[in-house]
Amino acid sequence: DREDAPDRDGDGEADWFTVYDIDGRFSLVQPFAQAKYRLAEKIEINAGLHGQYSTLNEQLALEPRASASYAFNSKHRVTLGYGMHSQMAPLPILFLNEEVDGELVRANESLDFVRSQHYVLGYDTRLSQDWRLKTEVYYQDISRAPVEMDPTSYSTLTEGADFAFSDDKTSLVSEGTGFNRGVELTLEKFYSKGYYTLLTTSLFESKYEGSDGIERNTPFNNGYVVNLLAGKEFKIGKGGKNAIVFDTKLTTAGGRWYTPVNLEASRNAGFEVLQTELAFSEQYDSYFRWDVKLGLKLNSSRKKVFHQFFIDLQNVTNQQNIFARQYNRLTNNIDQVNQIGFFPDFLYRVQF
Repeated sequence: DREDAPDRDGDGEADWFTVYDIDGRFSLVQPFAQAKYRLAEKIEINAGLHGQYSTLNEQLALEPRASASYAFNSKHRVTLGYGMHSQMAPLPILFLNEEVDGELVRANESLDFVRSQHYVLGYDTRLSQDWRLKTEVYYQDISRAPVEMDPTSYSTLTEGADFAFSDDKTSLVSEGTGFNRGVELTLEKFYSKGYYTLLTTSLFESKYEGSDGIERNTPFNNGYVVNLLAGKEFKIGKGGKNAIVFDTKLTTAGGRWYTPVNLEASRNAGFEVLQTELAFSEQYDSYFRWDVKLGLKLNSSRKKVFHQFFIDLQNVTNQQNIFARQYNRLTNNIDQVNQIGFFPDFLYRVQF
């Protein structure tokens, strides 16, 4: 509705602006070379060089990577790794338009690759023929993240948490930093004797600095994520050709961090205004979801047809996990938007 559109410049006319105007193509070239060398019976070294070249802005990144592993015996192995990794700024940011002297200019198009140095120490042990335990400790040192030229809390390292990208961040510079560090634990029971299970636990910290030099949480600094998967297959029928299948997945995680809304300023402006000086200072409630899948497999060897029926019960507890809190212009209040609740899904598959 044109009458309800924001009027930020106060000229009595609704604000309309071309955010994206894209007509073209570019290539991202990624050559690599890798070598593996067994230094001794128990020591193995992997080394390589990966490169990235963007024809969009002629940016080049060279990424050396190496790892070494030592096998104490057939059941225990320790690994040490290092790697430089690069990533283009998000395309919605690269292609943002800025009006300069009445013309639209892509002021972010020349942004450099975001760089991240990864350090990993891992330990892998085979508890038995079917059970495996893996532990990793890691640190990621991030640099050249796009930030604003003036001192602000903004960084592209915070983009994408709500599946949207900022449409007003132009003339960025590749001077932001950040880091991720944590420990991951994986306990796995390979499929045997009709069942499997997988437990993954991650404890971590994720921080960044904008152009104001203040260290803040990224929206992804949940603190922990735990996943538990398990499944069992019950053979039925003559010769055990058919089966009843049960699978389940349970996930819990710390809540995402978010920037609070300035309600009074939003009401006065007619659109959402965030308290950017308090960027990512508040945290949503923890996340929890439990899924259950029940299935039936029917195998007709005579007709050579294989039928599968599944009922997938997603979020069986109907947990109201929060997606976002945002300003609503119609109610003049802050609304809470939740993720999908209980959702049953049905599947039939036939193979012949």
